[in-house]
Amino acid sequence: MPSIPYQFRFDAAAVEELRTRIALTRWPQRFAAHNWDFGVDQDYLRDVVDYWRDGFDFEDAERRINAVPNYLTPIDGLPIHNLHSRSAQEDAVPVLLLHGWPGSIVEFLEVIPKLSAPETAELESFHVVAPSLQGFGASPGIGEPGMTPARIAHRMAALMQELGYEQFIVHGGDWGTLLATHIAALYPQRVLGLHVTLTHPIPPADVPDAMALVQEHEREWLKDNEFKALDGRGYFEIQKTRPETLGFALNDSPVGWCAWVLDKFYQWADCERDGIRDVRNAVSWEKFLTNLSVYWFTDTISSAMHFYREQYLALRNGTGAAGKVEVPTGAGIFPQEILKSPRAWFERRFPLVHWTEHAAGGHFGAMEQPEIFASDLRAFAQAVANLSLVAFEQSKRS
Repeated sequence: MPSIPYQFRFDAAAVEELRTRIALTRWPQRFAAHNWDFGVDQDYLRDVVDYWRDGFDFEDAERRINAVPNYLTPIDGLPIHNLHSRSAQEDAVPVLLLHGWPGSIVEFLEVIPKLSAPETAELESFHVVAPSLQGFGASPGIGEPGMTPARIAHRMAALMQELGYEQFIVHGGDWGTLLATHIAALYPQRVLGLHVTLTHPIPPADVPDAMALVQEHEREWLKDNEFKALDGRGYFEIQKTRPETLGFALNDSPVGWCAWVLDKFYQWADCERDGIRDVRNAVSWEKFLTNLSVYWFTDTISSAMHFYREQYLALRNGTGAAGKVEVPTGAGIFPQEILKSPRAWFERRFPLVHWTEHAAGGHFGAMEQPEIFASDLRAFAQAVANLSLVAFEQSKRS
């Protein structure tokens, strides 16, 4: 079946129910802790949810999402929601953008037009596809176990084929990194290049002293990785073991859902200025609440968390790790990303052709720094094109 045009709608009755639920919140006793050391600060959370209830423009949020063409594309009878913006240049390179949790297609709203319709003709344009992962947003789950990351990766590759893109560049951040890596390993003839913003720091096993390969500033990265794992991994352990149990609470309480996600944006975004952290230093409340609303109004808070459990079970049975990647790979490193690998470690696992360390940005790089993100992806695409040109010239000489 062909793709069906789709429009995001935040139903007026559902919006009123949300407002009522926020107004009826049973708040705990206030607890003052320095720098959110015990979790989300109640006064800050109250400000956010009050704005969600009384100040947030739901119709404007709809317009911003629907400004990019939205579609539902059936794959094996189950639709995948996707933003699909074609370049005016018919032979433009297709790019697949994959989000993670607690992100969504909202992360890419500002990036997509920069890639598909750049302001100047000198900049290369792309056909851009940004799908909602299965079980996220308007891509429904299957209502039972089995939608593993590897299965989603196959579905994303099938989506690109259904849209007419035999070959493409794939980008991933957060869980999108795993999916993009799966796709690159499973479909090396179709993937022109793999681009990521989250790099897992895996020491090479064939080196006697892996730390000898690490640059001084990268040692700080490893310390930061370790701290974030020790101090901020509780959500991960819950979602990989009991996502449904948690889902009942978050699906019932907009304030609980907001707190759960706000904690991640506060900890993971590049939002500290002059010693003070505020999410709005990195991501506006409009962007944050649009992302939050996509989950709330599509009833996918619980199903999205299943991704963690599915991957945990897949790793346990030996099917979770992506295979070896042999396609050109690029990495754009944002300074406040939650996992950063030393370059020397990363390039022993991937055929690295592009590596950039940015001056600003965090885990939600495309949302926080859309101009930097788009420029980095464009530079990677150029590196891939240069490789193809070199290979073509060599083949002519031989």
